[in-house]
Amino acid sequence: MDSVEAEVAELRSTLQHANERLEKLDKRITDSNKRICEDQIIIDEDLTRLDLIDRAKKHLHWGRLKSRTLDAGNGLFADSCWNMCLDIYICGLKGERVTVSAIAHSSGIPMTTAMRYINVMVGQGLITKTPNPADNRMIFVSTSEDCMNKIACLLSNSPL
Repeated sequence: MDSVEAEVAELRSTLQHANERLEKLDKRITDSNKRICEDQIIIDEDLTRLDLIDRAKKHLHWGRLKSRTLDAGNGLFADSCWNMCLDIYICGLKGERVTVSAIAHSSGIPMTTAMRYINVMVGQGLITKTPNPADNRMIFVSTSEDCMNKIACLLSNSPL
């Protein structure tokens, strides 16, 4: 009789474990429209490419407005790297190729500073540089897939 009771107890334990796993899988299916990124930030998969572009543009506009309003030419309130990254991100979502010089120009910072920032972001794996096959003097920049995902996470949780 003890062996039957032990077997029943083992089956109950197995069933309980299976039920816990089923609940977890069911929750994952229920939350299938959401993806968790770093620090348990939830990204809404229902956001379209246009939604992300719109949010990125709002952040870019806000950053530039903040800088123009508060900066007295000293750059204290400028987010140059973030703005360049958002510009590159937006172009990537639109399927547009963007050059280093275009990003430097749109960010309003000197070309040497923009190149320094770009090289740091390349070193961190946030963006990539690709030579233009038609003109080796021209370099295209794009956000890496990892950076695209991280920016989408940020924009998904953005109050703007």
